[in-house]
Order: sequence, then structure tokens, then C-alpha cells
Amino acid sequence: MTETAVGFDMPYVQQRNRGTVAVRLILAIPHMIVVGLWSYLVALLTFVQWFIVLFSGKRNDGIWKMQNSWLAYAVRVMTYIGLMHDDFPPFGTEAGSVPVTYDFGYTEGANRLTNGLRMFWSIPAAIVTFFYVLVAEILAVVAWFAIVITGNMPRGIFDFMLKAHRQSIRTQSYQLLMTDVYPNPNVANAP
Repeated sequence: MTETAVGFDMPYVQQRNRGTVAVRLILAIPHMIVVGLWSYLVALLTFVQWFIVLFSGKRNDGIWKMQNSWLAYAVRVMTYIGLMHDDFPPFGTEAGSVPVTYDFGYTEGANRLTNGLRMFWSIPAAIVTFFYVLVAEILAVVAWFAIVITGNMPRGIFDFMLKAHRQSIRTQSYQLLMTDVYPNPNVANAP
């Protein structure tokens, strides 16, 4: 089975809810807490997964599923915080009505060398991702004003933020040892 990168897409919706966008950060606080606390468990499991891959050359399915559940939930929350949709995400693993398409298939086999050196090999991707996310956060502030004033999400901002989110989740999945597919920013436009 050939490994693939995380699949992530969502439709553009121009007309937005001014009221919920105006108080979005306040509404998202409970989700930020859950994502943050759950991320500690995921980090611990990644450490365990590193040893499993290093010695067996295979990923543990249970650990991968827990990481994948967290990543899918984090994507729904981050796109909500990032003003990319107005649907309040449900807590946990259910997608609910959130218009995010997330797809990531499990591959048991893993390259021992690239996983063993992952913390070093992921540095270039992490640097690129940092700048994508930094620009996306600045654009989210611009989008916040645009939506609160006009009720519309600018298409160019949405498109860049979608690309930044794709790059971010692909980098995270690589750093979490969930895949051996390097997060190439040149293909961040592909769903």
C-alpha cells in the first residue's frame, strides 16, 4: 500500500455570520482547552510510537488511531478559530456539521531511518510551516475585520488559509510519525 498525505478540504462560503465571528475566540476557548490537553497525550504516544517504529519498522494501529482522532478534531477546531467556517465543532471525534473533509489512511509499515531521525528531518518543513501559519494568522485578523464589517470572507484570504492549514496538518502528521510522506509545500494545494 502506497502512503498518502493527509487529505483535507473544505468549501468556500462567502457570506458569513458577523455575530459569531465577532466573538469567535471566546466561543472557541473550551475547544482550545480540549485540543491542548489532548495534545499532551498525543505527544506521549508519539514518543512511544517512535520506539515501536524504531525497533519493529511498523506503526502501532491503536496509537495511530488516537493520533488521527486528535488531528481530525484539531483540524475542525483550528479551521473554526481561523474563521474558515461558522459551524461550531462538536467535542471529540464526531465531525458533526463542520464542512471539513478530512481523510487519512493508516499504513502499518514505516521507514526506521526517517522515523528515527524525524525530529531533525522535519525541521525544514517546520520552518516553512511556521511562516505559512504566521501569514495565515495575520490574514485571519484581516478576515475578522472584513467579515465583521461586510459579512463576507475574502476569497484570496480563504484560499491562502486553506493552503496554510493543509501544510500545517501535513507537517503535524509527519512529526507525529503517522506517515513517511514529507510535507512538501509545493503540493499544499492538493486536497
